[in-house]
Amino acid sequence: MHEAIIKPQAIKEGDTIKVVAPSSPLTTSAMKSNLSRAIDFLKRKGFKVDLSSSVTHTSTTKYYTAGDRMRAEELENAFKSDDSDMIIALRGGAGSIDLLNMLDYDIIKEHPKIFVGYSDLTFLELAMFKKTGLVTFQGPMLQDMLEENQEVLAYNWSTLLSIIKDGEAITLKNPPMGKLSRTIIDGKARGRLIGGTLSMVALIADTEYMPDVEDKIMFLEDVNIEPWEVDNLLTSLVLRGVLQKLSGIFFGEFIHYGMEEMLKNENATSFLLENFSIDDYIGSAIQNIISDILTKKLEKIPSFVEFTCCHGNYITTVPIGINAELDSTKQEVKMLESAVEPK
Repeated sequence: MHEAIIKPQAIKEGDTIKVVAPSSPLTTSAMKSNLSRAIDFLKRKGFKVDLSSSVTHTSTTKYYTAGDRMRAEELENAFKSDDSDMIIALRGGAGSIDLLNMLDYDIIKEHPKIFVGYSDLTFLELAMFKKTGLVTFQGPMLQDMLEENQEVLAYNWSTLLSIIKDGEAITLKNPPMGKLSRTIIDGKARGRLIGGTLSMVALIADTEYMPDVEDKIMFLEDVNIEPWEVDNLLTSLVLRGVLQKLSGIFFGEFIHYGMEEMLKNENATSFLLENFSIDDYIGSAIQNIISDILTKKLEKIPSFVEFTCCHGNYITTVPIGINAELDSTKQEVKMLESAVEPK
């Protein structure tokens, strides 16, 4: 089935980056006080920065920046405004799903722009692709500009710019200083890239906001979820026949932040953590679960794990919607076209 794809215009130095906050607010005083440092980083790179008012706002719910209507209107205004050239999310968290049936997708279709985010922004990016055909980008958000490791920050930013500014059709793979990927099922596959955070994809699947997955290459990753949750989420996608339609699939990192103390309080896992590190328990267990499900249920679909993107330190930008070729033996994904139009 032919799909009408809309590519946003590439950005150039001097353009304005609009920061929106459709999900959670900055939660720590350190993040709030250092926000200017992230903005200064973008300015030093030659861009103007404009903040939506909800960026510095926290609603009474505490896990949203503002009410649904305000967040939806700010996102619509960011697309239709002539004063913004690119849109980047403040951070992920929660709240984007509430906007799916509120947005005017015609505005987005008529004013296509680069939209960058991951995690909770998976909801919006999949919905935009389904409703408008707009290519979006799972890449670093404003919060990630606070990264103190300059090597990591340089990699994340330069990789994003190579795609959205230079318009390069690059090969997506782990940097030499990143983790090592591992092949699950050997082979090559072609198709449009789709995916994002596993828990978000599982929630939006079978709704009107989930794009058709037939012959697509899907990537999935997540943060702070236990192996049994990965098992449940992936199995639910298998039971609904989602993963079987893919031409290829690859998995990012399943990062854990501060989960060790929480898990020690759970009887089911406390024994394991007394005998294994949290990396062994979560990382190895999740990889084993993924491998088991893929080899038993999706034995003909090329696949690999441990791709550096999204919630990991190294964030390799993944364009949603463009044609690509996955080579699971080499553990890489080659873009077969530019993700942006020349400006």
